[in-house]
Amino acid sequence: MIPAKKGILFLGLALGAVLLGAALAVGLLGGRSSADEEAFRARSADYVAAFTAAAQGWLEEGDRETLEDAARFMLLGSAALVEVVWNGETVVREARGGIAPSPLTEIPSEVTTAFHSRDSSRFLEVVYPLEGGYVRVWLEVPPPSGAPWWLPTAVGLLSFLGLGAVGGALYSGSRRPGPEPGRERPLIEVGSLVIDEGSKEVKLCGKPVKLSPKQYALLVLLAREPGKVFSDRDILRELWPDSRYANSKDVKQYVYLLRRRLGEVLPGAEALIATVPGFGYKLLSPEEIGLTRD
Repeated sequence: MIPAKKGILFLGLALGAVLLGAALAVGLLGGRSSADEEAFRARSADYVAAFTAAAQGWLEEGDRETLEDAARFMLLGSAALVEVVWNGETVVREARGGIAPSPLTEIPSEVTTAFHSRDSSRFLEVVYPLEGGYVRVWLEVPPPSGAPWWLPTAVGLLSFLGLGAVGGALYSGSRRPGPEPGRERPLIEVGSLVIDEGSKEVKLCGKPVKLSPKQYALLVLLAREPGKVFSDRDILRELWPDSRYANSKDVKQYVYLLRRRLGEVLPGAEALIATVPGFGYKLLSPEEIGLTRD
């Protein structure tokens, strides 16, 4: 069973950015001429890009409930259609107002945008590539409303701050300082568990392990000092340095997810991350738990 959803802060920031982005879509054309359509197009693409980044994380963690909730919230703004296709499956398709465009025949390799008319309304379709699929959003283009000139600027600023916060919530903890000039990031080897910090590739007994950014960050933290016990506080400080709301439940969730991913690659590999009751977690080598190369 998938663990509980991420913390209130993360979800609040994500949904807040969605609603702010929707408000931006409305504000940009209010009281303006069609000459501003290119600005509307560009900012709408940025808005969908932020949602796509969040969607990728939710899909990788198996948290479809949060993804569905976020899509429904988008419909409260200017979005008339939110469609997420991943690994050949339509994971989310939320729509209002009778909008029902035909499914795409192939996964796009780059962002595409197009204006469409339905009855008396106009929509901007934004299709954004997703790893293994795509996100498609239709945004309603409102008629000129005589909005004051400063309104789009104010909404744009709020959207910028909101989207920036989402980016920080998604990727804080997965970012690390780059290598010093002239030095390459080394391999981390714990027996036959090998982590290439340059390419972000992980191999277990020669088999590739695909991890989300946060799972990767947790594994790297444990692997840098194998055998050392890391407390919940140690892990929180490293993976969620800027969050006041992350807690031990988040640590347990990601330990669970990382164990599960390792076990999917090689049965029994869940035991690589050992629990030390009352103290925390430590990483063992594959050889210590009896795992060997084929």
